[in-house]
Amino acid sequence: MMYGFWLFIHLSGLCVWLGSLVAVGILLTAMKKQIHSADVGALVKKTVRTFNFLTHPSAFLVLVSGVLMLLQMGLGSDKPFWMIYMERVGGMVILLFIVVISMMGRRMVKRISGGVAHTASSSITSYVTGLAVSSAFVLSIIFVVSGKY
Repeated sequence: MMYGFWLFIHLSGLCVWLGSLVAVGILLTAMKKQIHSADVGALVKKTVRTFNFLTHPSAFLVLVSGVLMLLQMGLGSDKPFWMIYMERVGGMVILLFIVVISMMGRRMVKRISGGVAHTASSSITSYVTGLAVSSAFVLSIIFVVSGKY
């Protein structure tokens, strides 16, 4: 009974997390061309703040629900590769995502507040690259787990 609940939380958090990664990456790429406008700068700041508000809790829920499901399974050391990959790589990706993307977002907001369009634009590019790398890691985990390799 509880396993089904945690699986629902896990998959829901994963959908919100991955969907937000892709959506914000597309939005920021579109906004990058008009970053010299003060209105767009304010919109980028609000977008990053809303993104953090959605993704960090959802990524944390994915981590916690995954750990609780693994504990309920009680497999010990006889886990298949896909489960080890999900456990180790998935946990590392979530923790690195929360720390690195937070730092990159903070740096980007500071550069946008500084008003220099070139540094703000390059900061958005590096932030979107970080989102793309995070998405690729999440998709690799989904691929390995769904194929049960």
